[in-house]
Amino acid sequence: MLREKKSRFAGKKLLILLIINFSFLTPNCFAQQYAWQNISSKLPEFYRDTTIINGGADTIIANISGISFIDDNHGWLSTYHPFDGEPSAVLETTNGGQTWLEHSAPYAGADIHMVDEMNGYFGAINGFVYNTTDGGETWTLHGLLLAPLYDLGFPPRPTQVGYAGGKDGHMARITPDGVFQVDLGLAGSVYCIDFPSAGRGYAILDYQMIIFYLDGEWHVEASYPFSSKDWLYFYNDTLGWCVGEMFLKTTVGIDWYRTDPEFIQTGAMMGVYFTDENNGWAVGTQGQIAYTNDGGNDWTMLEHNLTNEILTGVLFTSPNNGYIIGGEKTILKYTLLSDVEVQSNIPAEFKLEQNYPNPFNPSTVISYQLPVSSNVTLKVYDVLGDEIATLVDEYKTAGKYEIEFNSRSGNVRNLPSSVYFYQLKAGDFVETKKMILLK
Repeated sequence: MLREKKSRFAGKKLLILLIINFSFLTPNCFAQQYAWQNISSKLPEFYRDTTIINGGADTIIANISGISFIDDNHGWLSTYHPFDGEPSAVLETTNGGQTWLEHSAPYAGADIHMVDEMNGYFGAINGFVYNTTDGGETWTLHGLLLAPLYDLGFPPRPTQVGYAGGKDGHMARITPDGVFQVDLGLAGSVYCIDFPSAGRGYAILDYQMIIFYLDGEWHVEASYPFSSKDWLYFYNDTLGWCVGEMFLKTTVGIDWYRTDPEFIQTGAMMGVYFTDENNGWAVGTQGQIAYTNDGGNDWTMLEHNLTNEILTGVLFTSPNNGYIIGGEKTILKYTLLSDVEVQSNIPAEFKLEQNYPNPFNPSTVISYQLPVSSNVTLKVYDVLGDEIATLVDEYKTAGKYEIEFNSRSGNVRNLPSSVYFYQLKAGDFVETKKMILLK
């Protein structure tokens, strides 16, 4: 049963491929490869998508503020623009984002949730909640939050009862009969709501707070590290993750702990989603896309040229079909590449790049490329030839790779300033390069 999380902004117009993982088939076939693609150029022109202001000096591009898919192909986007009192657009696709149909929405949107292909809810930034019974073509006022609205949160389908959260502790229960206020007794604004089941839910508030829903009531008895928190996602009633300036995790629902403290964030992470207990994605304010395959204990930042826009939401409709939304009409899709796309991303030769930055402290990135699949080792040595670290020791398919070497992590903590060497071996190919650690 699909459950979704969404976020607050949006997009860009280019198509560049980012290879994420590979599954080797046969020597005479291309490998099956899944990748993120920027499909923003497939979005149509819609109301207030681009507005020129200040006599032409500035341009405002609409954000994709919310996303809702009922399967791999059929989905909706809500859009946001900063012009109070004016309509916005709801965009609908029935073919996985290849084409989109524009519907009119009453006001600028904060979020959208579709219960099924005909029925759903639209949360406007001014607190009005609308419902549709015709797949988003028309919207009818359903109720009011009594404050600016930030997020909608619903349990897995076909549940039709969810919550809206907003400014200054305002929360409301949404049912087919209307919108009913909930008194949290808290002043912090409600920024994110997630319900892994009808009986259990979670929300992020101002003042670093995470609250939880149990037995029909909201509770505040939870422990968590002091940090800014922007988004959370729960795989089941007790296993969840939270992102912001740190990666957090809970296995019991209320006691949170920090994961991957050595991970260097270049900006706050704004969205997170897990396809199973191990594989997850997080996105951030500077176009970052991070990935984990060990339940969020360790995260890897992916290098890509897809977008520099703020990314605020990530949703997977199935393990190999996902979407990311963000600022300035940004939408990315995780999908299977065609044979032509796969072939175009295979390097022409073996290559070991110079690390960057160099000199470095405490971490640097080493890049290499493989024209064919091969057993690969990548090791670091000191000036005496003693092995310092093994960064890679496994079979790799053809492609381009990057890996971080951190002088303060693992078994290499507290390395002195010095010259070091890193060596790549792949089949018969061997190359060594020098790098400098300066403290």
